[in-house]
Amino acid sequence: MGDLIRDVRYGARALLRSKAFALTVILTLAVCIGANSATFAIVSSVLLKPLPVPDADRILLMANRYPNAGASNIMESAAGDYYDRLDAVSTYQEQAMFDFASETLHVDGAPERIEAMLATPSLFRLLGVAPALGRAFSDDEGEVGAEQKVILSHGLWQQLYGGDPNVMGRDLRISGRPYTIVGVMPRGFVFVNSEVRLWRPLAFTPEQKQAHHNNNWYSIGRLKPGATLAQAQSQVDALNKANLERFPEWKELVVNAGFHTKVMPLQEMIVGDVRGILYLLWGGAVFVLLIGALNIANLALVRLTLRRKELATRMALGAQRMQILRQFVVENVLLTLTGGIAGVAAGAALLKALATYGLERLPRANEIQVDGTVVLAALSMAVAVGLLVGCLPLAQSWRVNLSGLLNAEGRGGAGGRATSRIRQSLVVAQIGFAFVLLVGVGLLLVSFRQLLRVDPGFNSEGVLTASTRLPEARYPGNAEVRGFVNRSLDAIRLTPGVTSASITSNIPFSGSQNANVILAEGYVMEPGESVVAPNQLVVSPGYFETIGIELVSGRYFESRDDENGPPVVIVDERLASKFWPGQNPLGWRMHRGGEGGDLLHTDEKTRWLTVVGVVRSIRLENLDGADSPVGAYYFSHPQEPWRGFSFAIKTGGDPSRLAAPLRAAISSVDPELALFNVQTMAERSELSLSSRRAALLLAGGFGVVALFLSALGIYGVLAYQVTQRRREIGIRVALGSTAAGIVKLVVREGLLLAAVGLAIGIGGTFALRKVVENEIYGVGAMDPFVVGGVVLLLGAVALAASVFPARRAIRVQPIRVLNQQ
Repeated sequence: MGDLIRDVRYGARALLRSKAFALTVILTLAVCIGANSATFAIVSSVLLKPLPVPDADRILLMANRYPNAGASNIMESAAGDYYDRLDAVSTYQEQAMFDFASETLHVDGAPERIEAMLATPSLFRLLGVAPALGRAFSDDEGEVGAEQKVILSHGLWQQLYGGDPNVMGRDLRISGRPYTIVGVMPRGFVFVNSEVRLWRPLAFTPEQKQAHHNNNWYSIGRLKPGATLAQAQSQVDALNKANLERFPEWKELVVNAGFHTKVMPLQEMIVGDVRGILYLLWGGAVFVLLIGALNIANLALVRLTLRRKELATRMALGAQRMQILRQFVVENVLLTLTGGIAGVAAGAALLKALATYGLERLPRANEIQVDGTVVLAALSMAVAVGLLVGCLPLAQSWRVNLSGLLNAEGRGGAGGRATSRIRQSLVVAQIGFAFVLLVGVGLLLVSFRQLLRVDPGFNSEGVLTASTRLPEARYPGNAEVRGFVNRSLDAIRLTPGVTSASITSNIPFSGSQNANVILAEGYVMEPGESVVAPNQLVVSPGYFETIGIELVSGRYFESRDDENGPPVVIVDERLASKFWPGQNPLGWRMHRGGEGGDLLHTDEKTRWLTVVGVVRSIRLENLDGADSPVGAYYFSHPQEPWRGFSFAIKTGGDPSRLAAPLRAAISSVDPELALFNVQTMAERSELSLSSRRAALLLAGGFGVVALFLSALGIYGVLAYQVTQRRREIGIRVALGSTAAGIVKLVVREGLLLAAVGLAIGIGGTFALRKVVENEIYGVGAMDPFVVGGVVLLLGAVALAASVFPARRAIRVQPIRVLNQQ
């Protein structure tokens, strides 16, 4: 321990004598480790950290999939599946179902939207988490008629009751219905969605318990000790196979649709959409660290060259080689640890900055922080760099010639060719890493620009949106729902500045979807062909005009398309081309199956809908083309009333100014109804790209750092070589070499280093193309314009970095150099 303390003190004094070197290393590491700390904090919190419940890795999600029907990304199951699995899947020690709902509470006298979770009473047993106060739901409270109980989050309990422990048994009105408080969850409890603030029992009717392929709930199970995901998947597959025989009327349909149930870790439900881009960003941050480490190693080589005589003197006086090696390692680790600490602080600051650019849109965003794991990882990276720069430079100096070093001039050529080759190799590696990183940044930039150019199929200018849900307690039937919609739209249309107003069950970029099977009259399915499940939307007359969806043929919905008019439907171009390729779909009829849900057959009870219009296909979920491949169809809201919907309001001015008048208009119709997600359509479009924008900004920062460090590396190597070759350059000038020839000599070496690095980088980019192609849109992973642009950029940087050493070279005075010993 005494030797270590002595080495630390000696290293600190040595670093104080080399302030420029120490400051450069600390700043370089602060930037590189800061980038890694911020990125790793995101990856660790979102992807690597288990969900905050006991043994979260044993909780699996069962998701029904129908890829041939265009429904390959759903995460839900049917209630009938849940009850079947309770008996048939023995690998689980507990199973549960849950879903989310928006409820209305009165907080401080005003209606407020609260996110709720509806869950079977088994959920809390499955999670292994009990309420901090009161109790969990009992099994009999999961039956229809006994389900009006509620468990509050700790935050909602504090907000509504000030932390009063005597709330058990009190009634709380939720969306107009009384619920009895039976429990309060522990502080900080989060499961899947951090916005959930209360839990209600999920109760199914006898009909729902028998229903299959009506996928509206999330079905999860906790594995028994020793059971595996593969075993659970096998048992679920066996149950599905048995159900095909049990329900032969569904067999052909579901087989043709490619039906299967994917069993996966629950965390996949939360992070599946962002996993690829986050790992890609983490890889970029690691590349930045590697480039920075190589740059520091280059600096350390220069410093070692200047200290070689000191090294030889100490060895001549009896110092052991291992003692000197330990001293250098301690000195460098001390330096890089300081840079690591600065990097942790820089990473925390970077996370705060990213919070304003879409970081909060990531799953589990509330958990993202620089915690102990991130600090440990950052300091470990710093120690690794310290070991690298402490050991690698010494490797080439292990067999030193003491007499030669002691007789050499301190400023002269003690570096040798070995040092030059090592430094050149480090720069080549830097350029290769920088090339791969910059190509990735370029692809993300081009992809983002392509997304900005995507035509969503509607006009977002001047449109304000707001969502609400009508509670069944006050709006029990379709007539009441229609009445509210009519009164609220009339009130909104009277607001100054409003040019049109309408509603829709699914506003674009809301993050929700509703895919349902629909069939066309006269359409003959090929053998083995699957039914399709397009996006289903319910809109009021005037919606298409409000949001600017172009009419291709026919007409929009009109006031006559009410509950007394003949049922009608509007389809988009994609769905029209599916059912009526090359034909006019107007006047054709569509249906959703006959009595009992038999989709392929019709009877006297089949509800036929006449196609009255064809509209442009729009982007509902996002701009990157991930929407339903089979299109969408629209019902008229008066004919298909919908409780949860969004207003779409058009104005000729700034739509954000309508937010307050909109709330006032809705309050005049129902003062107890809460509005939420009040946003302009332009804001929704922006938010749909916010996570990509944050990723692009982060990657762009990585690219700038990589470019700067690569330029420094090239400059440093060439400047070093000019210093080492002063005598050779003097002789060349004395023998008649021109300034242009000397410049050409130096620049050629710089460009040669860049060329070798670029060749390595192109190979690396080609090897990694599969990693990036799934995270970009509208551009290939080896796009020639991006690759060519990065080649030109790095070539220009290499040329610029070569010019300054070349200018120093032409200033060499032959007489002075040749007279030096």
